[in-house]
Amino acid sequence: MRNKWMHLFFESKIPFYIYKLYKGDALIFRYDSKHKPLMIVFHGTVYVMKIFTNSESLFLAILTNNSIIDFNFNSNYAYYKVIALENTYLVKFFWLDYITHFKYLSTLVKLLDLFRYTLIQYEKSSCILLHKSIRYRVIQLLLLLCKEFGILNNNYIIIPFELSQKTISCITGSNPITVNKVIKDLINRLFIKYVVKRKILICYFSFFSYLRDNKII
Repeated sequence: MRNKWMHLFFESKIPFYIYKLYKGDALIFRYDSKHKPLMIVFHGTVYVMKIFTNSESLFLAILTNNSIIDFNFNSNYAYYKVIALENTYLVKFFWLDYITHFKYLSTLVKLLDLFRYTLIQYEKSSCILLHKSIRYRVIQLLLLLCKEFGILNNNYIIIPFELSQKTISCITGSNPITVNKVIKDLINRLFIKYVVKRKILICYFSFFSYLRDNKII
């Protein structure tokens, strides 16, 4: 798959690598004192986790097309995990190569645009973890996914990729049992529908009306 970013790297003679992740696949990046990697998501959707040496994990962001992943390593006390929510293509390159090879100001300007766009994605994602309640974290995640990726269909919105309860628990910092209870409650209230075999989630308009009437959104 070719796109403007691949063309730009070819044109500037910047070494790069292409990764294709199928939904559910993951890439792991560990501390390397010699190289600072960057990745551009040029097709698809991923979420990024920071995993600490004590096995605790922290959700960072959901990122999609034209987002840039900047791995902020301070030491080897943690690593990053990039997990695909759908089939995804990424470009990986290194800062040193970029600085050494880029010839055109437009290349730098385009990269800065990506950083600005990605910052917005991080800010939107951070709203999920602002809530202490796991219930509200799950609700905030559903709202974000509906707004950013949802497909409108009559009186409901479809989240167009597989979303397992394990994934929801990772993002919200909870456990699958708690997430399952929250999802079941929303289903019983006829706010959402969860297609178990396909792991596709549907949010009905009654869900948004409830949140608005109770001043949750």
